[in-house]
Amino acid sequence: MSLPPLWDTWIEATGQGDIPIKRPPFLQAGINTCSTLVENKKAQLVVTARDVDPTELVVFLLALCLKKWWVLNCIIKGPSLVGHLVPRKTCITVTSMQVNLIDKGARAKYDESHCQWGGNVVSPKSMAHIAKLEKAKATECAMRLR
Repeated sequence: MSLPPLWDTWIEATGQGDIPIKRPPFLQAGINTCSTLVENKKAQLVVTARDVDPTELVVFLLALCLKKWWVLNCIIKGPSLVGHLVPRKTCITVTSMQVNLIDKGARAKYDESHCQWGGNVVSPKSMAHIAKLEKAKATECAMRLR
């Protein structure tokens, strides 16, 4: 891209040289491209279609994202909805390589909620079963001590 001559003289006069241009977040589509980006740790978000013919593709990509590199991912209803993100009719996966700075706080919230499991609340039925097992153990220990 060539700049107008006046712009070049202004850059030389101010001494700014090459001005870094901030690129907007962009998407890459396709299963091979997405898996390569995840393996190279360049992917930040992976969007996958739910109803894909070989289901192993979805399972493989999710396992690669979660287990191996811990990349955020989501599953969308159909390939046509994923295709709306890029100019295609249908698409299996789309990967975002950049996330806006405003949206990076959402990842911390996701990590917090994802790592918290249940509060160890036991139902009354389970509590009765546990009490029954403990009572049986206590009677068995008492029998052994005699």
